[in-house]
Amino acid sequence: MESRLPPMKFAALLALACLLASGCSQDKDGATTQAGQSPSAAAADGQAMQDGERTWVGLLPCSDCQGIDTRLVLRSRDGRRDYLLTETYIGGRGKNTFNREGEWMQVAGAGDGEPLTLYVLDPDQAGQRFSLQPDGALELLEGNGGHSGQAVAYRLQRL
Repeated sequence: MESRLPPMKFAALLALACLLASGCSQDKDGATTQAGQSPSAAAADGQAMQDGERTWVGLLPCSDCQGIDTRLVLRSRDGRRDYLLTETYIGGRGKNTFNREGEWMQVAGAGDGEPLTLYVLDPDQAGQRFSLQPDGALELLEGNGGHSGQAVAYRLQRL
């Protein structure tokens, strides 16, 4: 004897299976994103960085030295956001390592029709702005908020 589900039960089970399959996932930082959405796209849609710490490093160009070895750490704890920026000027004279600390904020926007996430250091001042890239890197933006002509040279890679 063949057993069949009534059409309404079958439709309900199918809908439930679709909901479960399209659930949420976590990236390596524990940030929850909707299925099929990159962490940066989720952040650009307004999802704030969860409690934790994220670090980026890189060698940025310098007009009077061989480069600036840069390390940016963004921390978020209980709604408080702070950063530590360490810059070491390579080939310079005298003290060549500088640390700067302060607050940061995340700004969601759009650029070229795509979602865009910016991290702004010292937002109460004319702070530095970094654009989160699809690969997880940060690109240092110019003072006016625009991209540099040599964007790759101004990138910090995610650790």
